[in-house]
Amino acid sequence: MMKKNVLAAALLIFSVAAFAYNPPAGGQNLFRLTSPWGISGAGSSAGGGIFSVTPSSAIINPALTAFEQRPAVSAAGTLFHDNDDSDHSLGGAAEGGLLIPTRWGVGSFLFQGIWANSDSMNLGNNFHLSGNFSKDVTDKVSFGIGGDFGYLRYHGDGRFFGAGNLGFFYNLGDISVLKNFRIGAAVTNLGKVYGRTELYGIDDGDEALNWPGLATFRTGAAASIIDMENFNLGFSADVAFPTFQNVVADTGLQILIARALKISTSWQFDMREFKNHAKNLMPSVGLSYRFAFHSNKGSVLADNGWAESEMTVATAWQRMYKHVDAYSGGVILNLGLKDSDAPEVRMWGEK
Repeated sequence: MMKKNVLAAALLIFSVAAFAYNPPAGGQNLFRLTSPWGISGAGSSAGGGIFSVTPSSAIINPALTAFEQRPAVSAAGTLFHDNDDSDHSLGGAAEGGLLIPTRWGVGSFLFQGIWANSDSMNLGNNFHLSGNFSKDVTDKVSFGIGGDFGYLRYHGDGRFFGAGNLGFFYNLGDISVLKNFRIGAAVTNLGKVYGRTELYGIDDGDEALNWPGLATFRTGAAASIIDMENFNLGFSADVAFPTFQNVVADTGLQILIARALKISTSWQFDMREFKNHAKNLMPSVGLSYRFAFHSNKGSVLADNGWAESEMTVATAWQRMYKHVDAYSGGVILNLGLKDSDAPEVRMWGEK
């Protein structure tokens, strides 16, 4: 039986690797371009250097949302400016997300749109809908599953995208100087990706083929190096293998000040893009601020038990692909406050 399983896995890898793979510049990161936390979050499958979750976290690893206690709503947008392309100097992206904890697990939904038609980053017009479900198995381990549907339109040509995602997350706690050490792994794009298109691929300008990478395996780790009352420094490192024909490395560094102000930076090395002169080696820079607010008595939020909630506003910038700058901003609303009290256990007869 073991030999049969190994042989089946080898055949799967071989069949996936047999596909031609020629994404456009930015195509492998298509679903990370719509928000500041996507641009500056280093694509961490372990939740980032300083652990945080948004409705779009399931795009990287569907298991990340399992420990969320509060409903969340997010909205974000990105502006792309290509200062070397007078015909298509502007592009854009936007997303809206929803995260819903239940007694059975955590569900999340995300809608995205990406419009980028410049010569330096030719992604066409995309619409993407994602639904995910995650469940904690213990207080340290979780699993997740998700499904994606997308539609690409360019020069009158339409293509569909439909795939599934699987994820795993494990919080190992403190290990020596590493605090809150976490590992994660995910396999995404299990299904139909965008096939042959009229977009420009990174390989000598040929047509873009089979992207984002079919059966992309990603794994990574994250931890805090310094964890003090008003200062936290964390890092993350991930590696991904799109279609088993490419290697993509992501690293990130995050600083949290006074449990409110977060400074983020991330850097990516995509071997296939670098080889084909579609370099994207500039690090991103992100900034976010979290604050609590109170809702008036009798308001919709107060009536539903969310009189006290938290809001996070974020922004990010990155220079991408020769002359393309990405400017992004967004907001996340977490309804209610985290439950930090341990459960109270009462014995029979106690009041």
